[in-house]
Amino acid sequence: MIFLNQVAKAPDGNGGVYAALKSKKLLDDMSSRGVKYVDCYGVDNVLVRVADPTFLGYFIEKGVSSAAKVVRKAYPQENVGVFVQRGRGGPLSVVEYSEMDAAMTTEINQSTGRLRYCWSNVCLHMFSLEFLNQVANSLEKDSVYHLAQKKIPSIHGYTMGLKLEQFIFDAFNYSPSTTLFEVLREEEFAPVKNANGSAYDTPDSAKLMLLRLHSRWVVAAGGFLTHSVPLYMTGVEVSPLSSYAGENLEAICRGRTFHAPSEISF
Repeated sequence: MIFLNQVAKAPDGNGGVYAALKSKKLLDDMSSRGVKYVDCYGVDNVLVRVADPTFLGYFIEKGVSSAAKVVRKAYPQENVGVFVQRGRGGPLSVVEYSEMDAAMTTEINQSTGRLRYCWSNVCLHMFSLEFLNQVANSLEKDSVYHLAQKKIPSIHGYTMGLKLEQFIFDAFNYSPSTTLFEVLREEEFAPVKNANGSAYDTPDSAKLMLLRLHSRWVVAAGGFLTHSVPLYMTGVEVSPLSSYAGENLEAICRGRTFHAPSEISF
């Protein structure tokens, strides 16, 4: 109870987007506009490549219903879900980190010497519109939920409690065909999960990853960098109006020197 006469309520998790797409008739709207594919990404990822043409082309070429970009887990206890295959020849799906036991988290693939469950789900997905219609209907019928332990309001203040949530990745359970596309963490995954001052995944750490990536673009395009503080603490930002993923920067950068931190644009 949030008050003596009012039950506390909570959002249904990011997987509630599928029901919202259906109830607000947005799937019908996209169909009427001739949309065939939908790019899905987390807004807390600073390095996301929106509507990545390479990823989209790969998705179309494979002829699948769903696809996901993945990065290798940085370490066994990293708080990310992983893709698994349920049974021999079964569908690819995601197991959330909070639902993995210690043995599963640390299990080693003896043939590779790496983590057996190493493909991290970083919420970079591609779906066909036809498949999204199927997902919206299936989730509504099946009522799939995950237990999440979080702080919730009560008449005695915030307390730890259990919430029922749906997740974006629940869609993969219904996909007849899914393909994975490995990308480099330092190029496409800089999440913001915690406040500045935390050990990892903060606004400052994500900003620094972006500056470092763009600095590499500039150097690769023939540019030079100067800096007043150590370069590992700073960098330059390339305007998205100048380059999407580091391409076509030679005309702007070759032979020029840029002082970090700064923004590079036309």
